[in-house]
Amino acid sequence: MVLKIGSLYFAFIAWGCLTLLPLVVLREIGQGFYRFFGFLCVALQTLSIGLLFLVGTELEMGYQKAEWALGVSLFFTLCFTVALRIRRQWFLWSCFVLAVLSGAMAILYFPWIGQDKAYLFALHALISSLVLGAGILAMMLGHWYLVTPKLSITPLKRYSGSYILLTVLTALELAVNYTLYVGWGTEMATPAGAKLFHEDILFVLFRVAWGILPTLGMSYWIWETVKMRSTQSATGILYAAMVCTMIGEGMGLYLTLASSVPF
Repeated sequence: MVLKIGSLYFAFIAWGCLTLLPLVVLREIGQGFYRFFGFLCVALQTLSIGLLFLVGTELEMGYQKAEWALGVSLFFTLCFTVALRIRRQWFLWSCFVLAVLSGAMAILYFPWIGQDKAYLFALHALISSLVLGAGILAMMLGHWYLVTPKLSITPLKRYSGSYILLTVLTALELAVNYTLYVGWGTEMATPAGAKLFHEDILFVLFRVAWGILPTLGMSYWIWETVKMRSTQSATGILYAAMVCTMIGEGMGLYLTLASSVPF
């Protein structure tokens, strides 16, 4: 269980960062930022594959296929990162698209084969990956202004705005899934919901009280400081929000695998 959680967690972060990276145009930010996240995604995907490999023969078929798909994504992510120096646009973005598509198969499809309402698990993985990626990208871009102080504030607005919207979407998605699996009355909607509510209620409360409520509260201040171009203040708040998001999504991944409820 621990190795699976770690593997999916690293894969979520890598895919989220890679997918949202082009929100800031390459010529706006420069190769350095792209290459940094390219190699970061390569490292995270390598860790993810390594953890699945450690599970060994006990690994389910879905996760075995996810491991292969992640390996394909790792290859094309590395090609994309190296191609930043080659400056062949068709090759660069072809590698990017292939890396994103194969990575999506690894985290949005194969791990959830056989689950009831598998589309909800895929949607949950999608939102979780993107909110993690947006938070990390926004926080790191805030640090980038220390070395490129003349950089336009527009890129930070894009990443911060995406992070805020995805945080709100995460809260709404959890409310919907809680309604579907647990319900709001005296009777549990599903057996999986009953397990989530009775056996893992402390983890559920921690997931919401740490991973959702603080980030929603900090969203207003993130946007206000970004609008004022107070990049250092925005970066500090983004750092705190990112830590909350990372802990919350990690807890959510545990709950998803332990209770079979996408939470």
